[in-house]
Amino acid sequence: MGGKALNKYGVFTERKNTDEFLIIGESIQEVLQYYFLREHKILLETHVVRCYRTKADHGDLDLLVKITPEMNVNYRLVIDLMFLPKAINSNGGVYSFDYQGFQVDFIPIPEHKWETAKIYYSYDPLGNIMGKTYHKFGLSYGWEGLFYKYRNAHGTNSENILLTNDARRIFEFGGYDYDRYLKGFDTLEEIFKFCINSKYFDAEMFQMENLKSIDKKRNRKRGSYHLFLNYIKDNGITTKYAFEENKDTYLTAIETAFPESDLGFKIIGLRQIDKVNNFIAQKFNGDLVMLWLPDLQGKELGTAIGKFKKDLGDSYNEFIINSDYETIRERFMKVYNGENQ
Repeated sequence: MGGKALNKYGVFTERKNTDEFLIIGESIQEVLQYYFLREHKILLETHVVRCYRTKADHGDLDLLVKITPEMNVNYRLVIDLMFLPKAINSNGGVYSFDYQGFQVDFIPIPEHKWETAKIYYSYDPLGNIMGKTYHKFGLSYGWEGLFYKYRNAHGTNSENILLTNDARRIFEFGGYDYDRYLKGFDTLEEIFKFCINSKYFDAEMFQMENLKSIDKKRNRKRGSYHLFLNYIKDNGITTKYAFEENKDTYLTAIETAFPESDLGFKIIGLRQIDKVNNFIAQKFNGDLVMLWLPDLQGKELGTAIGKFKKDLGDSYNEFIINSDYETIRERFMKVYNGENQ
């Protein structure tokens, strides 16, 4: 997205004014709908991602395409056949191609995530900005919905638990006015004001120096995000919200807001899995193997451990839990020496 996805193929697209943008959007949808009706007897549902109404020109067109269970289609082949582009770039499930000198991003969306995706992708950079607010609660907001990010005993994200894909409830939890959102936005400034009006708005958390490295890298390339930062600076906005460092503080509020997610029950189950995994890791690990075989290190060590786990297969956890240290060592050495084949 952004109009530069095809540059690496030597294909350079141009910006289009709003009238041209709307004509291209209508043409693309008509072609796709005709093809799917003719070839697959499917009434295809598509959606051009919304932007603020006074936007003068556009670098690309984001087209969402609803995917239903009966569809079994090679989208790249469809694009190549129906639009004859000079290049197609596939990245993360998004197909970018050129059409009438303009970049089109074809984005397949499963039908059960359709409404959430239409909301999330609209009015750039709204979804990106909102996502940073939810992150402060230990949550993740994207086109698939709102998720609780479960972190295991090592502090790494190991499971995303769906809370809801109901847009109104997502907005309300983040302090955003969903009814105002439904009216749309005439200007980029209106989008910025909408974000700032959240009761959880904190100007500092959006600054580049406060972003994680991967987020910082992404937002350096997003012109609309820089315009948002400039808006905050130029208008002297210093609003602060005292978020808790310990995100577990918000668990009760999250469970109360989304009871159907069974968040508490799922977290208990994941914590139990963590305990078992930690117990297994203490009984068998690379440090122990190096005590048995001091010269085995690096890549060779990893290969030997992988071979041992593969040999045990689905019974690995049960074997480690129920075996004593010497039994584990003997079994490992047999596998390592090829005696267990």
